[in-house]
Amino acid sequence: MSGVVEALRAALETGFAADPAVMARLGDPLRLYQSRAHRAAYPHASWSRVETVETGADGVRLLDVRLGLDVWQRDSDPGPVLDALADAVIALATPDLPAPWHLVTLHPTYRDVFATRDRRLRRGVLRVRAVLGALPL
Repeated sequence: MSGVVEALRAALETGFAADPAVMARLGDPLRLYQSRAHRAAYPHASWSRVETVETGADGVRLLDVRLGLDVWQRDSDPGPVLDALADAVIALATPDLPAPWHLVTLHPTYRDVFATRDRRLRRGVLRVRAVLGALPL
């Protein structure tokens, strides 16, 4: 994962930790892990898939970043946690990104809830898309 994607993910984590609705659902400290935490308290979230595509034209670089978050909930619907995370993404102010990158757009693009083999466990999925731009130095 590139430095700018790591910075974006860190900014999202900071925004989640500052959001009262997310904190009410994922605790303090935030139960958000780099990968699935099988022994964590429920509900908890983990980062999943990261996709990046670099494009651009006429001296402008664009980086299309898609980040995935999984929410794990036992004996309940993870929908309210997904909603809180999506609202926090929308409310996030412009994050600090390493030069020469700046945020063009950031928004949640997809959310859904799935059953798992464990009938008591539900998996919520939130996908976030960011477009980052950079002018040549």
